[in-house]
Amino acid sequence: MKFAKVKLFIVHILVLGTFLIVNQVTPSPGDTSGNGNPALLIIWILIPLLIFIVILWVHIFRMSSISTTFFIISIFGILVHLTVSIFYQKKELNEYREVIKIALIKREGVADAQYIQSITSGLDIHMNNQNFNINTYFMFVTFSILLAIIYTLWNTWKKRKNPELRIFYSLL
Repeated sequence: MKFAKVKLFIVHILVLGTFLIVNQVTPSPGDTSGNGNPALLIIWILIPLLIFIVILWVHIFRMSSISTTFFIISIFGILVHLTVSIFYQKKELNEYREVIKIALIKREGVADAQYIQSITSGLDIHMNNQNFNINTYFMFVTFSILLAIIYTLWNTWKKRKNPELRIFYSLL
């Protein structure tokens, strides 16, 4: 189990590094961004890392004797954290749009609301610092824990429901 925790720590450092690198690719407010978002080439690595992190968490949960009650309380805590984090991100996005508006007014004398909306939505390069920051990193981590808890609970429930299939489920 100690080796799994070390691997988990290393993978979390890699994920944090990815978040910080993508965050730094954001152009300054009011600057033009060029052609596309080069960070899109980097962020795809987060999908297999998420899967690997969930597998490691599930392994750690299986080796520990954590009660179902603790898991259920943890799910509610994680859902509260994710909800608060989403509202915080929305607030930060609105403030960021204001910063861009002010920067455009200073540079060009006018700010087009439609342009600001278009560059601050989706995976535009201007959104890298909004989509990949410390808050969204912690959202990523808690989401991985949530997936691992749900999988562990589901697997436990299946084993209790069909005890004759324990050998099959132990292989998973």
